[in-house]
Order: sequence, then structure tokens, then C-alpha cells
Amino acid sequence: MIILSLPYLNDDFIQEYSQNRLYKWKEFRLDYNENYSKFTTKYINENTIITIRDISEGGKNNITFEEKKIYYNNIIAKFNCLVDCEIALYKIPVIPSSNLILSYHDFNDKINYKKIEYIINLSNSIPSKFLKIAVNINNYSDLIKLKLFISYSNKPVLLAGMGTLGKLSRILYYFLGSEGTYIGLKNFQTANNQLSTSEAELYGLKKINKNTKLGGLIGTEQVFESLGLTFYNNYFKENKLDAVYLPFVVNNFKDFWLWFNWMQMNYMFYGLSVTMPYKKRVEFKIRNSFNNKQIEEQTTPVNLYLPFKKESYNTDVIAFKKAVQYLNITANDSILIFGSGGSAESALIVLNNFKNLVISSRNEIKGNKLAKKYSIKFITKIQYKNFNVFINCTPLGSKSEDILKITMLKLPNKVIDLPYGGKKTPLIQNCVKNNIPFVDGKLFWSWQAEKQLKEFLKYIK
Repeated sequence: MIILSLPYLNDDFIQEYSQNRLYKWKEFRLDYNENYSKFTTKYINENTIITIRDISEGGKNNITFEEKKIYYNNIIAKFNCLVDCEIALYKIPVIPSSNLILSYHDFNDKINYKKIEYIINLSNSIPSKFLKIAVNINNYSDLIKLKLFISYSNKPVLLAGMGTLGKLSRILYYFLGSEGTYIGLKNFQTANNQLSTSEAELYGLKKINKNTKLGGLIGTEQVFESLGLTFYNNYFKENKLDAVYLPFVVNNFKDFWLWFNWMQMNYMFYGLSVTMPYKKRVEFKIRNSFNNKQIEEQTTPVNLYLPFKKESYNTDVIAFKKAVQYLNITANDSILIFGSGGSAESALIVLNNFKNLVISSRNEIKGNKLAKKYSIKFITKIQYKNFNVFINCTPLGSKSEDILKITMLKLPNKVIDLPYGGKKTPLIQNCVKNNIPFVDGKLFWSWQAEKQLKEFLKYIK
């Protein structure tokens, strides 16, 4: 049950967006308009939810419960629609139970599970059609707990996650035991971290089921900018594959890994892509699962994990090898790798035998460790120096930073620049302007994605 939530801004807005036929269920948030009673009733039917919240419930205007009660009962009598009432304010029995959604909203960062338990017990004692739970979900452990608490409800639950994992929880609503969830319009969301219609379509939200194979990208907030979200999901859709590629925002790796292993007990994961800062952490966890005592610093980075066989790969290495061939980088070239994370180490793995190779980074401690591990020189002063090849393995450039100005490097003869975004980074713009051969982040990504897709398909088809 996917519900498109629309704010009542004005009649023209509602007329335009209520015509969306992809989503049968629509919620109209009338509290966005002080004149909610003038809402055009021609848009109301049995698949409509009318919601009026006052400010204490997270709404936009002060509206008393008595006012809502009168309005709700009038439209129920005419259209047999559903209406939403905050459970803490609900006075029994003033609305027909078959038309009632009891809702609970908590905007605190941390979920109060004692309160959730109380709300579910209270809901179980009040006849209604649904119970809606809207809470901030910031930890993967919350997904486990919410599934358990949802199972205690004697009526179907509509989960509306907010917070860091709000979007993910809405995509995975089915796996959490929820009957449905809410989505919104990209620029007119009615809740924090609400999925947009375009995101719902990208992830195939309407078709996700217990047999859908799961995968995605582990990283921090930058996962939402990944080319993989569009590439893999469109590939699955075009080839009629029951699979989805998801953004896994991870701030606490242990928290994620426990949830991931818990999910694997009942659902199929075809694979995980891994981006910074977790390219070593995943390999460390895999080795630990086999009781290997190696410490994390001794592991090599991976950016692809196939959980079914506990296999891992570094497809960045494949892409760096292609980049070396594409740019005709030779052993005589002076090469600077800039960075100290997993991507920088992947570059070192490929170029370690090149005699004129050095590394530099903003994090001197990590950079020196890498240099020592691969027996190359770490340099701190790179200002005004000239290298034949410059390899940027940092995020600098993804937000339009000019890395040459930051480092005060001279323009190199060849460039590998890993960041990518909606437009070319300043470094790549400089390369284009000066006819310098380059590999940008999008081309590099496409090379490593070829290998990832090939491995994913082994467990999807």
C-alpha cells in the first residue's frame, strides 16, 4: 500500500498532482492551508486519506480536535474515505473505526520504545482501520526492533520512517512487517526524509516483495549521489529482474553489519558495493567471520562483497588498470597519488612497480602508513611541483573544490580524478581547457561497475 501524500497548498496544486494514476492511494494534508474546509471534495474517494494536523502534531496550523471531528465525519458520510487522528488526542468513539487511522508521531532523534509499546497497546484497545507510526530512524538496530514491535499490533501498521534511515525504512516497509508507507513530491515533502515519487519509481517500490533480491551501496551520506542507484535499478527494471539496489547510509558499521546478518537469515542479498570509508572494514569483518586475527590495517581494500559465498573483490583495481592503459601511463612517468584511503591503496596496488611513484595526503599519519606498507615515498610538500600523472583519490572536487588551488600543484600531463557529480570537477574542466588526457570519475566508475554487475547477476538470474 503506497500512499502519495500531497500538501493542500492551493486548488491548482491539488488539481495538478492529484491526477497521478500510478498511486491509487492519496493523502491530502489539509493543515497546509488555513482554509482547509474549502478543499475541493471532487478529489476525495474511498482511496483517499484526509489528514489535518495541528502544530503539536507536526502540522502547519492550529486546528482543534472538535473542528477536525466535525469535518472528518461529514466527509466520511459523503465519500467513505479514511481520516487520520493522532492517537494521543483521539476521544472514543467519535469516528467510525472502519474509516480511522490512528497515528503516532515522535520527532525526537532517539526512538522511545517504551512509548511505542504503550501506543501499540493503546491502539489494540481502540477499533480502527490502521495504526500509523512515524518516528526518526537513525540506527539499523531500530529496523530490527520496529519489526518486532509492529508484529505486536492487532491491526495493520503504516510505517513512515524519518531521520537518517527514513528513506531506506520506507523502501523496506514490506520487510519490516508494515502494510504500507507514504511517499511525496520531490520539492513538496510532507515529512522529513520522505521518498519522492521519482525515488519510489527508481526502486520499483510497488513491486518489492519477499522474493525481491536485495543489494546496494555501503557508505556515508554520499551514497545518494552514486551513479549505481540509477544504473543498477534501471538495468534490473529493463531486464525484468526482481532485484533492487539500495542506498545504505552507514554511520556505525557494527550497527549496520548486525542488521545485515539478521536480514540474511530470511532474505536474499545478491551483493554489496562499498565506498569510503568502509573499503577495509568489510574485508576485516569477512576475515573475522573465519576467526582470522589480522587487524584491520593489514587488510587490503575491497569495494564489492558477495555474501552468498562470502567473496570479496576490489573492482577499483580493475578500473585503475584500465585507466593506466587508457592514458598510456609508463614506468618513466612521475606519478603522484593524492589520498590515504581505500582508493589510494587500490592505485598503489596497480602502480607499485612504477619507479617514480610517490604519495601525499591531507592525513599524514594514514598516508605515511600506506607509503611504508608499499615501500614508496610519502611527501608533505607538493606545492608548485610538477608531475606527469596526478591521481586524485579524495572527495575534493565533488563539491566544486579546485584541488589544484588547494594543493598549489602545477597542472599535470595526465589526470585520474575519481570524484564525480552533476558536472565536471574543476580539475577535469582544466584538463578539457588545456587538452590534457584524463579519466574522470564517471568513466572510472563505469569500468569497475562492469565487473560488479557481472558478479551481481550470478545471484539474481
